[in-house]
Amino acid sequence: MIYYQLDDGAAHPRQAYKHDAGIDLALKHDLTVPVGAHRVGDTGVHVAVPRGHVGMVFVRSSTGIKRHLVLSNGTGIIDSGYRGPIKISLHNTGNETQHITAGDYIAQLVAVPIATNNIAEVRELATSERGTNGIGSSK
Repeated sequence: MIYYQLDDGAAHPRQAYKHDAGIDLALKHDLTVPVGAHRVGDTGVHVAVPRGHVGMVFVRSSTGIKRHLVLSNGTGIIDSGYRGPIKISLHNTGNETQHITAGDYIAQLVAVPIATNNIAEVRELATSERGTNGIGSSK
């Protein structure tokens, strides 16, 4: 269960179909994103992501396809302890300025289980088959 609260003027998060993974999010204000620019929009939605989960924010597929808008950071991360409004940083990769109207559902939130991250510094890491082979090294 994901509990939420709304700021004044914010649209309720919605799930278009019963078993959809994503919960659609709308902006609570108009936003204009010029070609090649980044702009931050506020959903006015506050969530309590369950412990042991992370909220991942993506653009809706129609936002990317029809409006050529992507998240500036690829994927937004909502930690379980965060209670502020979900904000969406958009980048316009298209050839036209994009105007988003308040109430337009443009992003989606997906809650994903995570492993607990315990970190420790060591003198040496265990070896692996891949080793230090990085980007472009796979066959």
